[in-house]
Amino acid sequence: MTSALVVGGTGPTGVPVVNGLLARGAEVAIFHTGAHPAEFDGPVERIVGDPRDPASIAGAVGARRWDLAICTSGRLRELARLLAGRVGRLVAVTGQPVYAGSLRPTPDGVLALPVPESAPVQDDAKNYTGKVAAGEAQVLAQHAAGDFEAVVVRYPGVYGPRSYLAHEWAVVKRVLDRRRFMILPHDGATYFQRGYVDNLARLVLLAAEVPGAAGLIVNAGDEQVLSARAVAVAVTEALGAELELVGMPARWCPGVYPLAEKSSLVLDLARARCDLGYRDVVGVEEATRRTACWLAEHPPAAGEVPEAFAGTFDYAREDLLRTRFEEVQRLVTVGGDDGSAHVGRPARPQVADPVERAEGVSHA
Repeated sequence: MTSALVVGGTGPTGVPVVNGLLARGAEVAIFHTGAHPAEFDGPVERIVGDPRDPASIAGAVGARRWDLAICTSGRLRELARLLAGRVGRLVAVTGQPVYAGSLRPTPDGVLALPVPESAPVQDDAKNYTGKVAAGEAQVLAQHAAGDFEAVVVRYPGVYGPRSYLAHEWAVVKRVLDRRRFMILPHDGATYFQRGYVDNLARLVLLAAEVPGAAGLIVNAGDEQVLSARAVAVAVTEALGAELELVGMPARWCPGVYPLAEKSSLVLDLARARCDLGYRDVVGVEEATRRTACWLAEHPPAAGEVPEAFAGTFDYAREDLLRTRFEEVQRLVTVGGDDGSAHVGRPARPQVADPVERAEGVSHA
């Protein structure tokens, strides 16, 4: 019987990963803080501690050995150091922010798409992202040294049940609040790579069991990418709602729908598909609909979803923004049989930015 240690194990992808291991007949232990309770499909050993604290990691690992370790959270470099020679294969889950230039807001993105695993990473960053890049490098160096077989899986934006990084909540909450419209920065034209929890778990399990995966960095995510507008449409349709989507330049409406404020980012999944045999468990449209229904049935508490993902819900400001935006639009008329647009009189309105006309509205 395969023995497996999952660091984390109770998060959005941790639960389906653990259940996938149990379905394969593995004997599973999870090392987690205990802050997030979770039920599994079979017996699981629970080691409670802090995967970010070196002393706690040492106490959890001790002299034990496992055939497999999957690190979905915690301090990767310390985990890898202590697991050297104690596991056959280590799967390290990191994320797409490690790519240099991946965090720029639209329309400042400069990355060529899709982004392959060989793209430059932010290994010179002094923040968390730089530490992740250093962790990846250490894990692969230990693989080369023979400490264990290593596979690095780079997650995209995670969505689905239990995910607190829920971009979709920006739409779901407006539906639940019976809003009549929603502003879409840049008309929702951004295509940002996401990964449904069951799909990501499937790839992690392949990284754990496919012999040829050893030594690879593998991009993860849904095989298809929806635009931010398409995500909003899928959510409203899943909830049987009508929500008018109002396109607007992103710089005029910061914080309304963060998914649409991102630069387009699509990961190259050729390695996952060709080398590991990955295919989506759930298609992206169905996965988005399931996520919408789950969020509607399990609405997060105020502030539980970070503002960077859910955005703000300042409806009074949004109403004023739309009013000002429509005032500007009325200055633009469509003329001629060819449908060409021309600016009516006055030809150059003194205020081009409706946010500047909205009293008390800040760009912050």
